[in-house]
Amino acid sequence: MKFAIIMPFYNAEKRLGLSIDSIIKQSYSFLKHVEVLLINDGSTDNSGTIAKRYEEKYPDNIRVFEMPNGGPAKARNIGIHNVQENTDFVGFLDADDILSSNMLGNIAAFLEQSDVSMLVPAFYYLDDFGEKQKISPHKLNYRFMQGNRVVNIEEEPLAIHFYIGGTFLRYESLKEFSFDETLHFGEDQLLITQFLLENHTYGLIADAGYYYYRDMKGKNSLVSSSWKKPERYTPFLQKVYQTYLVTSKEKFGIVIPYVKNLIAYHAKLFFYKENVYFNEVLSEAEQKVFVLELQQILKEVETSTILALDTPLVVKEMMLSIVQNGWPVQFETLPLKGIPLVSIKENYKIGKPAVIELIFEEQLNTLPNAGQIVAVTRFGESSAKIVTRKTEQKIWDIIVRKTGAIERAVFKLKPYQSKVHFFFKDDTKKTSIVEVHVMKSLLGKVKRNIKLKRDLK
Repeated sequence: MKFAIIMPFYNAEKRLGLSIDSIIKQSYSFLKHVEVLLINDGSTDNSGTIAKRYEEKYPDNIRVFEMPNGGPAKARNIGIHNVQENTDFVGFLDADDILSSNMLGNIAAFLEQSDVSMLVPAFYYLDDFGEKQKISPHKLNYRFMQGNRVVNIEEEPLAIHFYIGGTFLRYESLKEFSFDETLHFGEDQLLITQFLLENHTYGLIADAGYYYYRDMKGKNSLVSSSWKKPERYTPFLQKVYQTYLVTSKEKFGIVIPYVKNLIAYHAKLFFYKENVYFNEVLSEAEQKVFVLELQQILKEVETSTILALDTPLVVKEMMLSIVQNGWPVQFETLPLKGIPLVSIKENYKIGKPAVIELIFEEQLNTLPNAGQIVAVTRFGESSAKIVTRKTEQKIWDIIVRKTGAIERAVFKLKPYQSKVHFFFKDDTKKTSIVEVHVMKSLLGKVKRNIKLKRDLK
């Protein structure tokens, strides 16, 4: 099995060597089976020199290509055009990320049993906090719970995939595609989605990992900086989301659920806290064009898909307000539930009491029916502390949660309180909300962290 791995890089001197080493140290022989194409995207630091050293050391396996700074799409296309014809699969690795050492061997073994044209490993964030590092799984890793297997996007519409890092594509199939060089964000998900709408299936490699490095102090990644650019808004909707809709209708006659889920999952990012540039980047006229374009797209996605998203309720409400009202944006909350809708946050720190927080998702000034949140342990019942908002919560400078609204219920556990059951209680009923097993949760967290760090090493 012959692999080619394409690695664009721009001013990546800090971690470029680590990324290349993760390919060289594969358990599946690097010298026999792997070619690396390093694309220098106009770097001005020492990363070009680092790449050349690797090329000199492994002249039969590593090639370096120089180009003026033109972005990742152009760099990856240069890589694809220079892949050797005897290549079976082409993989993509960003210049500060790493592959688990069993990646290529496990892919080769999987391909002995399954004839797919795309393969995806489990995806993990590698966060850098200076001396402290944290490894955490991507939200979409639920796809890997059943182990190595083949996904059909028509049968599993929630098994969406859109990032190129760690993705491997059959070279013969990849030749028919290219990255859109007019895009400087989302060009990878556009190619992947078009590829999947053509091929329908892909393989999951659960026992291999792609580790995506996040500089939590610098925050200068391409993803973060993209929100400051006008092309991240209306042009992105037109070139990416609209292409999904059109292609799906051409090939299937409808917008298939997979495409609806993909757009909904990705479009929610427009309303997350890191997107604070909306009013700075776009004029009011440009905001109107963007919102109306997004409204038409989200109408195709449909309300049920938006409501099913695993995202804060306030984001769903914002998306549905745009569907309903268009421009100007008029934010509307959804009808209240009889029992407060909450998400749970568990805080465990060595030497300190465990703290359980119930985060209220809805806009509530008082609890329904003059009720209260109670916490029950084997030592009795007590009321949780109710905390109200000290500041307004905004999306695009629109107030979505008001000052004084109920924000969370907090319960601090004593060392001997290992299990707590939260209830909503009013004059007529006592309804279960959630039950927390402290030691079980804590041990599970420790075991997961140990396993993730062991797998990384």
